[in-house]
Amino acid sequence: MERSFIIPSVFEENSMAFSKVTDNFIDGIRLVNYKGKDYIMGNLALKEGSSPHKFINSSPDDIDYQLLGLTAMLIASLGAYSKLVLTVGFPNTTYPLFKKDAQKFFKGTHSIAFDGRTYGKNETERIDISVDEVEVITEIEGCCKSVKSFFNETDDFFIASLGFGTFELGLHTAGGIVNRTAYSTKGISYAVNLLETELNKEYYLNLLTEQQIERAFQRGSIVANRKRINITGIRSQALQSYYSEVISPSIRKKFNDEDYINVKKIYLAGGGAMYGELVDLFKREFQDILEVVVFPEPYMCASKGYCLNSMEKAAAAAEGENAEKIAYVGIDLGNSSTAIVVNTLG
Repeated sequence: MERSFIIPSVFEENSMAFSKVTDNFIDGIRLVNYKGKDYIMGNLALKEGSSPHKFINSSPDDIDYQLLGLTAMLIASLGAYSKLVLTVGFPNTTYPLFKKDAQKFFKGTHSIAFDGRTYGKNETERIDISVDEVEVITEIEGCCKSVKSFFNETDDFFIASLGFGTFELGLHTAGGIVNRTAYSTKGISYAVNLLETELNKEYYLNLLTEQQIERAFQRGSIVANRKRINITGIRSQALQSYYSEVISPSIRKKFNDEDYINVKKIYLAGGGAMYGELVDLFKREFQDILEVVVFPEPYMCASKGYCLNSMEKAAAAAEGENAEKIAYVGIDLGNSSTAIVVNTLG
């Protein structure tokens, strides 16, 4: 059975004693006594925090990566699974730097304490989670695994993952990703910064964090000086600039004419594929040579691929007598959202 979860990738240190502020665990996650401090996470941080935030492309040594990693494992346990087989990923640009540190952080036993009062349970609860197997792969590899599985794709294809922090690109063939074409560059944050610059010309944005501006970008509206402002026009212009200044030149740089000979499709993944304006720009550029296909729930594409990798990696373990007590997990710890996909035999 496969289950999927997604939370905003934000946190904030918080020592307040909450009393049932939500009806469910996912919206009320508060980690207790991690390195001596308490933190509200995800939706609770957006609701109760004053400056919910996350560093861009953080490393496993950073507090935000660790907190979101622990939160993701807590969610993945489903309150019932104490053993996880785990796969996580990084963009091509940070993968070589962070791979070993991520393996070191996730592997082993984690004792995670959290506040149950936020959703009407006991004061403090604790769960011990054991990660015996962990693998770190690139984001683009995870997306390719999802594409091949969901579409039963056997032909060569281009893949483009439009994340908040990075834009990932690659050509996938029968032998895997062609290394020459694997590329990372600026993500949707480029367009968000353009929008913020334009808004600052007319409005005081009250020192909002980059993540708060990004959520306004997603909504297409923002409240400034107690006025609701429609920003879809500015957003559209920012996305067009992002495509022409970053995306299109990157594709021209990494894919040569020979690469198109055996390729008929380019698959789009990542949260940026949710913007119709951006998808239309891809279609306009490639209308004469490629079919542009958006992965369903594109923001879940990498995490689904990571989960598939965990299941492949642990195929032997699935035949053991304790297989039903193990959860096979993919965690995409993104700059905008953290996506968790869990597959269990129970």
